[in-house]
Amino acid sequence: RLELLKSRPELKAKLWENVNALQSGLREKGFDIGNTESPVTPVFLKGGEMEAAKLIYDLRENYGIFCSAVVYPVVPKDVLMLRLIPTSSHSLDDVAITIKAFEEVAAKLANKAYDQVELPSVVQ
Repeated sequence: RLELLKSRPELKAKLWENVNALQSGLREKGFDIGNTESPVTPVFLKGGEMEAAKLIYDLRENYGIFCSAVVYPVVPKDVLMLRLIPTSSHSLDDVAITIKAFEEVAAKLANKAYDQVELPSVVQ
């Protein structure tokens, strides 16, 4: 990886272009992303563990977006933190799609739509 960074500096530039577009876009839409200074982009929302699981499932299955969730006790109760990690292989269109998806799932969360959603059971 270090060799790749040395030999292909455009990848680092593209990474930061995507990071800056994602973070500024989320902030412009009113999302709390804290004070991150790295490509790892947290998004703080109000919700519990079950809502986080349903929202993460929705993002993955219906929007094609993978992110991880951090819940209590790492963050306060009724707060969920989603972690996005853009890469240099993403496009600015991917970033725009992600921001739009976050607007939609945040609206679902605010409207309690995830209260009506059942997660599929895991087959053993």
